Amino acid sequence: MLRFETTIQRPAEASGVGLHSGVHVAIRILPAPAASGIVFVRTDLDNFNVPASWRHVARVSYATSLMRQGVLISTTEHLLSVFYAMGVDNAYVEIDNLEVPILDGSGLPFVKLIEEAGIRQTRRARRYLRVRRPVTVEDKGKRISFTNGNPLPSRMGTSRLSIST
Repeated sequence: MLRFETTIQRPAEASGVGLHSGVHVAIRILPAPAASGIVFVRTDLDNFNVPASWRHVARVSYATSLMRQGVLISTTEHLLSVFYAMGVDNAYVEIDNLEVPILDGSGLPFVKLIEEAGIRQTRRARRYLRVRRPVTVEDKGKRISFTNGNPLPSRMGTSRLSIST
């Protein structure tokens, strides 16, 4: 387990088209301070911030969309999954349209971007959530369960939780 929060070392850029919108989009991933989390920054909308938090999940049908005050970021799931898998806690994602580019349809191009940018630790200790007893939540035919086992980074409880059918 990593003891400290992380961010990327250098900026990384990619561009392509949105899978659902078909529009050209460019992203730039930048280092962020400890405790920032993953924050999408809509550069086409006066640098409006949309944090990647369960509080801002708008839709999860065919794509995970985030929305804050009517500002949408769509198809975030591949990029967010890669951040999680690679242990990146904090990053700014500048984006100039409403949808993350699909690239080749997998997370691999994002993995390569982050590997090229490098990952560095911050001085902030990572917090973990320990599940002491099984917890299940059900609603409208959907269910999510946590069981005791390995500690989860506390970011699981805030920005990485999704409920699926």
